[in-house]
Amino acid sequence: MTPCKTLLPAVLTAVLFSAPALAAPPPAAALPLTRGSVQVNITNGHVEGNVCLSDRPMEARDAFVLNAGLNVARVTDGAGAPVDFDGWYAPGVDGEARVYAVAGTPATLCVQYVGAFPVYAEHDAPADFKGMMAFNGDSARFTEQSAWLPLSFDPKARVRRSESRYDLQVDCTGCRFLYLNGSPAIEGTQGRFGSDATRPILLFGGSGPITRTAQVTILNETLPTAQVDVLSGMVKRIADQHGRYMGQPLAERPTFLRMVTLNQVERDRHGSEWGFATWPTIAMSGSVGKVAGALQAGGDPAQQRVQYLAHEMAHYYFGTVNRPQGPYFWFLLESTAEFLSIKALRAISGDAAADAYVARLQSAIDTQDTPPLSLDAVDEASDLDETYRYGYGPLLLLSLESQVGQARMQAFMRGLLAAPSPRNWSDLQGIARRAGIDADTWQRWQARCVSGGKRRCGT
Repeated sequence: MTPCKTLLPAVLTAVLFSAPALAAPPPAAALPLTRGSVQVNITNGHVEGNVCLSDRPMEARDAFVLNAGLNVARVTDGAGAPVDFDGWYAPGVDGEARVYAVAGTPATLCVQYVGAFPVYAEHDAPADFKGMMAFNGDSARFTEQSAWLPLSFDPKARVRRSESRYDLQVDCTGCRFLYLNGSPAIEGTQGRFGSDATRPILLFGGSGPITRTAQVTILNETLPTAQVDVLSGMVKRIADQHGRYMGQPLAERPTFLRMVTLNQVERDRHGSEWGFATWPTIAMSGSVGKVAGALQAGGDPAQQRVQYLAHEMAHYYFGTVNRPQGPYFWFLLESTAEFLSIKALRAISGDAAADAYVARLQSAIDTQDTPPLSLDAVDEASDLDETYRYGYGPLLLLSLESQVGQARMQAFMRGLLAAPSPRNWSDLQGIARRAGIDADTWQRWQARCVSGGKRRCGT
């Protein structure tokens, strides 16, 4: 699963998706469905669930995963008959979750479970990350990575099926509002949520305010009207830029979620920030107002926030419309989003801002102790570290643009969006060829900029 990433004020970098395999869209009846009920208490960290999974992929019917802090009471099929399962003793583990093997592969799988988690009302936890079921005293935050709902699991490929349609009743003691990713927030302690589109299912129950505009929704924080306006305006400008470049508009506008992290005291002490994107949610530690305030102030701080927002919004394309998989997972997910953010930064803040940002990325690569892995030699997704995903990868894409021109590069990016994830270098070249990049130009770029892990083209 995707690790967390700390964001420093100087350069706000992107974050986090748990992305299942991309395939041709199946008929609506075959899209996975999660339905049932969940009860949460933000005062004592108590969680109960009774949730059913249906329309599961055949390869993921033998197992499911559930957060390691949740205890399974019983498993049944859609008619209520008991289903045998393993996972009590010497369980398999997948990141934050236990792996449970299921007998008989029923078409519908229902799991009843219960658990309790620490409540860090003083915000003094030793750590916080996207995979935690987080209780901070006045909110509960569960992302798809935390496996707060049972997720279908392919034990051979070791892949979670973390996106689903949903029909869920949520009750939250102590909450003022409830929010499920992709549905409007509901004010109150209980609500019924549904989505006919498959989504990573994030739950946030909080006690703060809600602000809604045509461009954005802001949860758990009140911003001055001027800051709301500037944030809304920038979201529209970025959405328009991305839509023009990728040839299709963003179908949704983001929901900004203010979260006080479990370790907010430590983050404040060091002046660090953390955020993640589970589209259309963009979650930010501390304050959404800091981002809006920087945009309002202008100058270098504003440019940093433009780049950050543009990266997160680019995950609508790479991470949502196209869900990467395979050895190029991180390159397809994060390097493409970073490339699009640089294009947006140039269009919105100007050449000087974009050139300065690119120079910072290049400097980080120039000063590395070892050269980057050659992109044409990548075997596993884990081969690409953070510096590669957010720094070297986008520089490679910029170098390709310098070789083939802006029009063909735009066609290449649109081709990446439309195609299944390339599994090898030959697949990647095939996408380039369909974008009008001839074999000689591709091989020349490979020799000058890629092979051997060159820090710069021709070196």
